[in-house]
Amino acid sequence: MKTIPLRDFQREGAKALGTETSTEPWILAGREQEFLLLPVSPENRAAMMDLAEGLSAVMALRQDQARAVEAGLDRLTMDEIDAEIGAARKAAKRRKCTA
Repeated sequence: MKTIPLRDFQREGAKALGTETSTEPWILAGREQEFLLLPVSPENRAAMMDLAEGLSAVMALRQDQARAVEAGLDRLTMDEIDAEIGAARKAAKRRKCTA
């Protein structure tokens, strides 16, 4: 995997990547954040988009899991979870009836 400073890519665009055609991904490295640049061809476009969407979903799930741990929700029992679901359903039903 190749790394290029984000600033170089911003200044030079595709020239910063060079003329080499490779299927190897690039990391655009900035001060605060890094980006993954994946080469896409017409033949692999759909597969690459599926891969990116899947990775995004996994990252979102991990963030949700971390927030749940921080809030202590990972220690709830099944009975407590069922009670929370029941309360949410009752509240939704009440909102529906009053609207």
